[in-house]
Amino acid sequence: MEIQPAGRNISRAKTLSNTSAVRDIKNFEKTLLASIPDLGVQGPPEPVFLGTITKDISTVSELLYNSPLKKDCWNIIHDKINLNKAFNRIRPGTEIHYDSQTKELLWGDSLKKSLSEQLPEIKVAGQPKNIVEQESEKLSKAVTNFIGRDYEQMDCYELLVGGLTSLGVKYQGKNGLGRHLMNQAISKGLPRNHYMNGEGLVSESGIDVFKKTIFRVKDAQKQAGNVMEEMKTMLKEGQVLSFSMRNRGHTGIISQKQGQWTFINSGKMDHNISGENGIKAVGEEGLKEELENWFQLAMEESQGLKITLGTLDLNRLSMFSPRSINQKV
Repeated sequence: MEIQPAGRNISRAKTLSNTSAVRDIKNFEKTLLASIPDLGVQGPPEPVFLGTITKDISTVSELLYNSPLKKDCWNIIHDKINLNKAFNRIRPGTEIHYDSQTKELLWGDSLKKSLSEQLPEIKVAGQPKNIVEQESEKLSKAVTNFIGRDYEQMDCYELLVGGLTSLGVKYQGKNGLGRHLMNQAISKGLPRNHYMNGEGLVSESGIDVFKKTIFRVKDAQKQAGNVMEEMKTMLKEGQVLSFSMRNRGHTGIISQKQGQWTFINSGKMDHNISGENGIKAVGEEGLKEELENWFQLAMEESQGLKITLGTLDLNRLSMFSPRSINQKV
């Protein structure tokens, strides 16, 4: 389990290792921020998540005002596409999204319709979802090669990048995945590193499988168990699981060991399956125990917790690959 501050999503100028599987991303942040935007190859814009209606933030205008779209807040709300929307009937717990192409504010049925219309674009050449899931299993096998790597050499996002790099995905430089993620954020008026985390990478290059926001944790063990039961039928090796709180986040990859669902991640090991606990490194922990850790943390800090499970489309990501992504790992 890693306690990672919010926004710490770009590489920390640490040298990874001299293996052919991982590229040196020591100067990645400097290179990205100094580079000229190159929109290059990118998929269709997806609805931008603005936030969730709560008792404290009870209106869409507040969400817009607190987002990078602040200056366009009232223009968006009064746009003709949003004129007849029932803003006064939105209940707490509703997630609000924004379509940057049409300026439409989306939630509930309108959001589901928008996402379903975009789903074919997420697939490559119309490939069925099960093909996407089968391909994603390769990511689980790829990241196991980094187990034992010191945290200072590879944090949780670097682990995900390292796994993709070892599968042949180009991350750095012009026409790389990192540049693509930066350009997508810029095109939507978001901070450049907005998508440089597990949740953002899935939203731009994959399919969300499970999303849940818990606004208050009263019984960490029980609530974590309930979420585990909800996710159980959806779990596949190679999926990306992300945790997000108000001031921190974490990501890792779903795997399996001896019939047990596990979580390969980089951070402090609390429930290491086959290694030492208490160290900060890449390791494999029990998924159930990791869920309980985050629920416990949210309860202790009186914060909400957002959980996102997604599948990366490795075939789609092959557009960033200088060599075949289908190589053996």
